[in-house]
Amino acid sequence: MNLLEIVTAVCDELGLTPPSLVAGSNDPTARQLYALTNRAGDEIYQTQGWTALQQERIVNIAAPISTTGDLTADSDLITNIPSTTGIVANLWAVSGDSIPIAARVIEVVDGNTVRMDMPASETIVATALTFAQDTYSVPDNFGWWIARTMWDRTNRWELIGPISPQIDEWQRSGVVTTGPRRRWRQIGVKPNIWRLWPPPTAPSDYPGTMVFEHQSKFWVLGVDGTAKPRFSADTDSPIIDEQALILSVKWRLWQAKGFDYLAMQAEYNDYVARLAARDGGAADLTLAKPRPRTVLLGPENVQDGYFPGGLA
Repeated sequence: MNLLEIVTAVCDELGLTPPSLVAGSNDPTARQLYALTNRAGDEIYQTQGWTALQQERIVNIAAPISTTGDLTADSDLITNIPSTTGIVANLWAVSGDSIPIAARVIEVVDGNTVRMDMPASETIVATALTFAQDTYSVPDNFGWWIARTMWDRTNRWELIGPISPQIDEWQRSGVVTTGPRRRWRQIGVKPNIWRLWPPPTAPSDYPGTMVFEHQSKFWVLGVDGTAKPRFSADTDSPIIDEQALILSVKWRLWQAKGFDYLAMQAEYNDYVARLAARDGGAADLTLAKPRPRTVLLGPENVQDGYFPGGLA
């Protein structure tokens, strides 16, 4: 069903005259039904981690840039860099002698100069520098993270996170600044919010691939197959359940008109609860005494590194 068909179904079930046009209509009732349908869809998509809206994001780690530059004590500028091509402010970290741990680039001044968020401690000419991208974007349709889907596929390690601001600062600012695993957190304003620690600078990090899964907030499909976050044309169709939309719009319209809507709302809540219970299936549960799993290989019996054991 498309938008016009959904609104028509709502009107038919409530005994109202359905509009011939919804999106773009100047009729007050059609406009209200249009707004309520979008409101209903926005609420339904956030009710549950619907499998139809789950997506995977592959992040190919940018190659670190090894170069040189001049430092001046107590200055946050790095000058005389052969080229700043590829370095992006607020997305890249910088490391080198006399540069504080966790220093980041906050401005690309020109083709040979960048500004750090902390000053250098010494004056050095043509010192070795490493620039590494540590912050990556989420897609436009990002709704929220799906927990424990963040992996370093290059090293076959699950990323640790999301870490708290306190733990992040402890690692960036404290005595112990790194460990055997890479961490991540959300920081800043979308889309560039996925930050890694430590920055991927080692040769083993590149070429590298990270992955995470997320819930999409684009619950509508246009006739051309393009996903979007709301209805904008009568021919748009929902990715989420159309009957849930119909039930939701019915009680919302009755509520807006000041009528008794509680029975309709209860019917909607019951329907969505049943949808959520069935969505994606469910694992078998047992009330018997737990026994060790019988799988041959799994996260319980495979070590994270140096499999099958020992060092070369």
